[in-house]
Amino acid sequence: MLPDNPTDEEWQILRMNLADPVWRICHIYQIKDAHTGRMIPFVPTAEQMQIIEAIHVQGLTKLLILKARQLGMSTVINIIMADMQIWNEGIQESIVDEDQKAAALKLKYKVKAAFDSMPEAIREMFEVVSSNDSEFGVRFKGHGKDQASTIFAGKNTRGGTNQFLHVSEWGPIQHNDPPRSEEIMTGALPSAKAGIVAIETTWKGGKGGHLWELTERAMTTAPEDMTAEDYTLFFFPWYHDPQYRTEGNFSQIPKEIHAYFDAMEPHLTAIGKPHHFTPDQRLWYYKVAMPKGPSRFAEYPTTLEECFMAPVPGAIYATLIDQARAEGRIVDFPWDRSTPVYTFWDLGSPENTRVLYVQFVGREIHIIDHDSGLDLGPTERVAHLRAKRYSYGGHFLPHDAAAREKSGQNFEQQLTSAGLDHISIVPRCGDIWPGINRATELLPRMLIHRTRCAKLIESLENYHTKEDKSRPGHQTSTPVHDWSSHDADAFRQIPEAMEAGLVRNGWRAPKVISPI
Repeated sequence: MLPDNPTDEEWQILRMNLADPVWRICHIYQIKDAHTGRMIPFVPTAEQMQIIEAIHVQGLTKLLILKARQLGMSTVINIIMADMQIWNEGIQESIVDEDQKAAALKLKYKVKAAFDSMPEAIREMFEVVSSNDSEFGVRFKGHGKDQASTIFAGKNTRGGTNQFLHVSEWGPIQHNDPPRSEEIMTGALPSAKAGIVAIETTWKGGKGGHLWELTERAMTTAPEDMTAEDYTLFFFPWYHDPQYRTEGNFSQIPKEIHAYFDAMEPHLTAIGKPHHFTPDQRLWYYKVAMPKGPSRFAEYPTTLEECFMAPVPGAIYATLIDQARAEGRIVDFPWDRSTPVYTFWDLGSPENTRVLYVQFVGREIHIIDHDSGLDLGPTERVAHLRAKRYSYGGHFLPHDAAAREKSGQNFEQQLTSAGLDHISIVPRCGDIWPGINRATELLPRMLIHRTRCAKLIESLENYHTKEDKSRPGHQTSTPVHDWSSHDADAFRQIPEAMEAGLVRNGWRAPKVISPI
C-alpha cells in the first residue's frame, strides 16, 4: 500500500511509476469487496490482466469480451477508464448499460470509488468538477474547465467524441430491446471510432443481430486480415474463476457430469486450451450450474460454442424446431419437380424482404428454399425467382404490398410489371397470435431443407416475446421485432393464406421423401 505522506525519495520513485498506466492500475486503486463491503486494493486476476495488457501493452482498441458471470470484467474496464480520465486532460468517456440504474452503479462503485480510493497524496493533485448519477468529471487542480475529463453513464451516449466507450451487456440489450441495439450500433460505436471500445457481455438470444455480426466476424477473421475496424474476441469460461469450486462428498457427482467433463478435457486440449477439471469444480458445476438447466450455457459456458447454446427466453417456435430436428424433418431433401412451388413473403427494405418457397405434398408442407439478405429491386427480384426454375403455383404477399409508394405504384403492381403473375394479397389480421398458433399446429407437418433454409431455421429458433420488466423472469405476449421477426412473419403467411382460402391448388397424395 502506498504511503499517504511519502518522503521526497518515495515521491521520486512514485513519479516514475505514475507515468506507467499498468503500474497505476495495479497499485493505486481500490475496489469494494463483494463479500465484506469493504474497500480493498485492486489486484487484477489473470483474466483482468489480459484486458489491461491488451489495451496498454498490445495497443488494442476494439475488444469484444464474452464471459461467464462474476469474472470482474466490468470492474477492470471501469478502472482502466477511471485511470485514463484521471491522468489525461479534456477527454470524454461513456458507459452504456442495460438501464440507467446499472450504468449509475458502475459509475459510483467502480469509477468514483477508484478515484476516491487513491492515496491522499495523489488524490490531492485533482479536483472533482461534476458528480451525479450520470456524470463524473475531474481535472488537475489549477487547470481550466476545458481541461476536465468526464465519464458519462446511461442507456445511451451523450453525443460528441468518446476516447473510451464501455458497452455492458449488449447481449441482453439486443435480445430485449432491438431499437436500443440499433442505437448502439449506429450511434454509440461511431462516437468512439478513433478511441477504445470495450464490449463485455453475457450472451442472450440466438445467432443474429448487431452483436452477432461483430462476434461472427471476430471469430472468423484471420489474424493477418485484422484491421482497425475489427474486434479482438476474448472468451472467459467459468472455470477460470477460483470461486467456482465446492468442497464436499465428491462421490455424489453423477456419472453424467463426469462424462461431460471427461469429454470436454480432450476437446479443450485439441483447441489449444487444455484444462483439467478438478473434483471441486465438477461438484460446483453439479450443484450450481446444472440446476439452471440449458440456461447454464449463457451464465457458465465452458466453451465459446456453449455461449450460443442457451435457450432463447420467450421463444415461440424453438421447441417445435428442436422436435423437427429430432424427428429428421430438418434435412437436405430433393424438391418435387411435379408439384407447384408457392412463395410466401414478408416485405421490408430490400435486404429485409424474406421469401419462403413452399410445396404442399399430401398433408405435408415442404419448405424447400428461402431468400434472405438480398438487395434486389422488384425487377431483379422477379429475375431471381425465375432463375430458380421452380414451377410456381402462386405468390402470397402481405397486406402492405397493396400500399401505394412514392412511385405511384404499390409493390404488387411493380412485381406484376416485372412479369410475376398469380399474386395474392393475404388479408391483414388484427392480431398476429391466431396465425402464430396455427403455425405451431402446422409445424409437425413440415419438412424444412436444412441447407437452403439455414437462416430461416435460426430465425424461427430465436423468434421470441418481450420480457416483462416489471416481473423479472416472465415474458409478455408481445413478440419482439428484431432480425428474426422478418422470417417469422413470412412463415406466418403460410397458415394465414390457408385460413383465408387462398391456397387451393397443389395438394397431392402423400409421398415418402428420402434425405440426400
